[in-house]
Amino acid sequence: MIVKNGAASIARCLESMRGIADRITIGDTGSTDDTLRIARSFGASIVSVPWQDDFAAARNAVLEHATCDWIIFLDADEMLDQAAARQIKSLTTDSSVFGYDVTTWNYVMDAGFRSSGEQARANPVIAPETGGYPAYFPSSNTRLFRRDPLIYFEHCVHETVADRIDELGLHRRRGDFLIHHFGYVEDTTVRRSQKENLYYSLALKKVLGSPESYEAVLGAGIAELDHAKQAATALPYFEKAISLCPYQPGGWVYNGVCLTRLGRYDEALQHIHRATSLDPNHALATSTLGDVYLQTGDHKNSRLAYERAIQLGDASPLTLAKLGAAEVNLGHSESGMARVETALSQSLDNTELYDIYATAAFLAGRPIDACEVANRRLSMKGLSAFNFVLAATLHLHTNMRHKAHGILHDGIRRFPEDPELRNMIASLGVLAS
Repeated sequence: MIVKNGAASIARCLESMRGIADRITIGDTGSTDDTLRIARSFGASIVSVPWQDDFAAARNAVLEHATCDWIIFLDADEMLDQAAARQIKSLTTDSSVFGYDVTTWNYVMDAGFRSSGEQARANPVIAPETGGYPAYFPSSNTRLFRRDPLIYFEHCVHETVADRIDELGLHRRRGDFLIHHFGYVEDTTVRRSQKENLYYSLALKKVLGSPESYEAVLGAGIAELDHAKQAATALPYFEKAISLCPYQPGGWVYNGVCLTRLGRYDEALQHIHRATSLDPNHALATSTLGDVYLQTGDHKNSRLAYERAIQLGDASPLTLAKLGAAEVNLGHSESGMARVETALSQSLDNTELYDIYATAAFLAGRPIDACEVANRRLSMKGLSAFNFVLAATLHLHTNMRHKAHGILHDGIRRFPEDPELRNMIASLGVLAS
């Protein structure tokens, strides 16, 4: 384990290892809280590891002090599932295997959360410690492996020993036990922001060092798309990911997501269809297919795609709201609005839901509701010119011209170069004269 200031969670982690680990070695990268005292109470050996913005280097510094035949690595905000003890003992008896890929359930409060192509899923609560969290998304890494001087961690972020095991021609397979990860739900907002900023910078550093690595290229693209919100910057990474591994769905999916956000719907559709041909059960690809159909007015196929995504485990309020919007557009106003309202109640901080609600409510014959929600959106963070255009348009169609005029002037003060705002203001001026 490597850790810094993990006092709030490290006891839970180490307790989950009781009876499994013969030796616990912890690399401390600068803790100033009670982490080390708690670790020592579990018999852990402490190694001081200077932090150099490189997770692999830090883990390798700890790995040098290992003495047991098998290594399992965890973080302080993780714990082993209760069933892991029996399974791990069985796995380590197979002399042909050098590493086991283990699934981690990363718990989140927002069912709309997405990471590395994985859409959050409803939490079935298989461990009591996870009961307060509505959703999780899975990830995988080679967490259990044989100690061998030729097996070590690589990559400054999303570090792994898997590549070394593969390069050496050694056998690794899936280990059938779970790790529970609580970082996303237990970090403070400031701490989570600091981590995300670090992961973003390291993802770009990683791809510079491994420009022909599919995982590094895909990771850099995801960092630009999801963290920096730069679809145009992310797109070349996903195009390269496709060229490196054309039979992996990830590059095709994220290319389609980028193209959808850039309004290039025909191209997006081609890429998403390619992704679903490689993996028919890819929830993100299926929900993105719904997005393309929704944006191009094919509401029947949009509804089918969103229903399919939900069947595949997509628990996102955003997908539920879009399904409702498709239904409203198909004339099913009551059931559609019920879905949109449910989605908004599940994720009141998701600003995109307010845009969907306002538009759907207007189409459902509820113009006053539409205007009220559009106005509420204008008081929230992350505004764009679109939000002012939408609110003004709804007020105009509800015969509230004076209010619409005020919204447009507020918008143009914030976004003075936006052409759509300028055109609407000019149009109102002509009409008023």
